Formats: sequence, structure tokens, C-alpha cells
Amino acid sequence: MEKKIQIVLVPGFSHLSLGAILEPLKTLSKLFSEIRLKIEIISISDRSVESSSGISVNCPILLNECLTSLSSKNRTNALFLCCGLRMPYKLQTDLKKLLRTCSRFNVPIFGVGCAGWKMADAGILENRSATVHWSTLAAFSERNQYVKTVDALYVESSCVTTSPGEAAALDMVIEFIKKEFSSEYANLVCDHLMISYTRRGDLEQPKSNAQRLRDVPFTLQKAIALMTKNIETPLTIKEISKLSYLSLRQLERLYSKHLNLSPKKYYLKIRLLHGRQLIEQTSMSILDISIASGFSTRRAFSKSYLKEYDFLPSHTRRTP
Repeated sequence: MEKKIQIVLVPGFSHLSLGAILEPLKTLSKLFSEIRLKIEIISISDRSVESSSGISVNCPILLNECLTSLSSKNRTNALFLCCGLRMPYKLQTDLKKLLRTCSRFNVPIFGVGCAGWKMADAGILENRSATVHWSTLAAFSERNQYVKTVDALYVESSCVTTSPGEAAALDMVIEFIKKEFSSEYANLVCDHLMISYTRRGDLEQPKSNAQRLRDVPFTLQKAIALMTKNIETPLTIKEISKLSYLSLRQLERLYSKHLNLSPKKYYLKIRLLHGRQLIEQTSMSILDISIASGFSTRRAFSKSYLKEYDFLPSHTRRTP
């Protein structure tokens, strides 16, 4: 039995994400003759679609043909959407139509890169869990409060899966092969592509201090997670120590040893970074951002922000 997989490219897509989807699937079909995959590369705009790196990919299929196939008897088994941050505005309507058509006919959708934003705009993530790149998670969560935003490599929710893309897309596709075919096939594909191991989808996305945090004690990881999940209404350090099953003195020692900061200062850094991301990525007022970052007044937020970054929140917004 042949399975049809469609990969839709939107201008500004990541070439790395495309390779992470395409290579494991092509390898699977080459290694096992009994598996027949029909992989179609589709453009939502012109025949040639330019990636974020400036390299263009020629697509034999355009949107209208893709929409027709979604409603046919021999419909798509899975649709992967590779989407960049700044897609042309004129394509928004067509993309919404594509996503809603997939949802209506229960075609599994795998959103990669900034696709999570477009899926939320199309209304197909309502009351579902989803993820986007860690640098835009704060803004995504504020803008889409009907979506349960998760910091993860990929998130599956019914027929909809989201991933921040890049290397995380590879983990997502290997998991797709496991579920759609078998773990044995997935492992052999990994062997062929020299992938030592794949990561679970529920792992947090790597960030600037990700390696350091992986090496710290579990109790400290738990304390940091509590801070990250309680930004708008911050916990007291005493509450964090209690929930982490640590004394205040133990908590202070762990933060000092592994992070060179007190728990209070580390918590403040998390909240200020959250605020900065909201300033850079949303049109929320500084007052609303102050509250969303756990500050009672705009003045208190601005004072701490200036001390941390050496410029005011208003300057961040003016910066292109």
C-alpha cells in the first residue's frame, strides 16, 4: 500500500527543517522496498520557493492541486508544513484555507518552524497543546491563550503536531516513522543516517544555558522550572524551596554553586527576559507586559529592566 506524504513550503522556510523531514523519509523508502512512499513537494505560492538561506526549491505541485487531493479518496496520509517567520501577507488566506481543509478531512498536520503561529491563526489549535521556537514562546502564549503552550521539541495533540523546526524536526520525523511503521524501521533509518540517538518530544528546547541546566541536580532543575512556570504571579523564594523539598539555605547554595546567582536574582532575570521577548515580539503595552512579567507597576518593571539591560523597555521597542 502506498502512503502519500505532502511537504508544503512557505517562503522563508528553513532548509535545515526541510532536510530533517525529507532525508529520513527518503532513506526509509530506499532501505525497505515493501514501503512505498509518494512524497510531494508543494508550493503555496510560485513554483520556486526561496528559503531563509536564500536557496530556492522548485515545487512541481501548487496549492490548488494540493487542496483537491486533500478531499479525494486517495487523500494525503500526512502533511508537513515548513514555514518561516516572515511569510508574505498575501499568502495568509491561502495558508488558512489549506490548514482548515486538512483539519476538516482529518489529515494529520505536522507544523515546523513558525507553522505553529499560522496554525493558531487558522483556529486549528484551539484547546490543544502546541509549541513554537523558545524565543517566541512568551509572545505565542500571550497571543493564543486558548492554546496550551509547551516548551518542547515537538508536541502531538490529536491530528496536529507542532515543532520549532531545525534539529527538533528530525526527532519529530523519526517518531513519525516509529508510529506509522515500526521502531525497527526507525532505528535502521537512524543507523543509516548516523543518528546516535533521538530526543523525546517532551524535552525542553535547548537554550543558551541548556547544557549547564542538564548538568545541575534535579532539585535545582525543579526550582528553576517552578520559576519559569510562575512568571505573571511569582512565587516567593520560600514557596519555591518548600515545593522543591529544600531548605532556604540549601536552595541558596545550589543557585550560588551552579548559577553564580541568588535564587531571587535568577528569578528576576527570567521575568525580565520574558518581558523583553514580549516587547520585541508583540504590540502589548509596556504596562501590560509589566504585569505579565510579574511586576505590580510599569515603573518597577522599567527600573529593573534598565538595571539589567542598561536601557529602558521603550528603547527595546524602538530598536528594529
